[in-house]
Amino acid sequence: MKRRALALLLIAGVMTLHAETRLSGEIHSASLDASGNPYIIDKDISVPSGKQLVIKEGCVFLFNGFTGIAVLGDLSVEGSSDKPVIFTSVNDGDFNPKSTQLPNPFDWNGIIITRESGSVHMQNFQLRYSVYGIKSQNTLMTIQNGVFRQNGQFHFTMDDKIQYVQDNIPYSYNIGSSGEKPAAGEAAAKTKQANKSSSSSTRNIIRYSSLGVGVVGIALGAVFAVQANSTVNKMNNLNPSVENQTQWNNLNSDRQNQQTLCAVFFGLGGVGVAGFVLTFVF
Repeated sequence: MKRRALALLLIAGVMTLHAETRLSGEIHSASLDASGNPYIIDKDISVPSGKQLVIKEGCVFLFNGFTGIAVLGDLSVEGSSDKPVIFTSVNDGDFNPKSTQLPNPFDWNGIIITRESGSVHMQNFQLRYSVYGIKSQNTLMTIQNGVFRQNGQFHFTMDDKIQYVQDNIPYSYNIGSSGEKPAAGEAAAKTKQANKSSSSSTRNIIRYSSLGVGVVGIALGAVFAVQANSTVNKMNNLNPSVENQTQWNNLNSDRQNQQTLCAVFFGLGGVGVAGFVLTFVF
């Protein structure tokens, strides 16, 4: 009986040693832990909108070619310093002893964080041999001690802008000086305040530019109005005669030009004043 029990334990140990979990499509599990290692990704996987996925320390994800992760919901990668979460190629012999070929950049796609995603925090992880590493549109996401290695195009982009990340050196993003991620409400408040400040700055530029156009337009309109009035007086004081006809025609041409310019600049001034007033309304 003891021998049979020992044999069963050995078989269970071998089965556990070689256990693996295959993933594809939407991930409906709320949490993944190292007991399912390695997680083999056969097709693209995604975290659906409105769902949360927690990846515990020590998890190993091995991606086949042309596969990756798309995050539309919430994601929390909770690696630790001694048990990081691994995202790498199925060819990576460091984590897949069965691999028969060497890993290379571009082996798998990478991780996409969509603009519609919710809370995304990734800490103590390694991301290796992908095309683009992490490509995020969510400016509130946080990275703490992420290590990137031999990704083909780049390691990390935020809102289509490449971030400076060095190979094999821990990298953090959106982490405060205390080393802790900002609370979701705090991060949202900062973003809201930044947007408000940007909007206020743009409004002030439009407001005072419009005021300047209005003042200059009205001033130049008044100048040409005075000139046109002076020209009319000269025409009225000119004695009608054949000799003075040419002079009268020249004055009349000047009057028409001055009245046209007067109308144009008064109109421009009116538009500027209207724009200035509207910045207080909208």
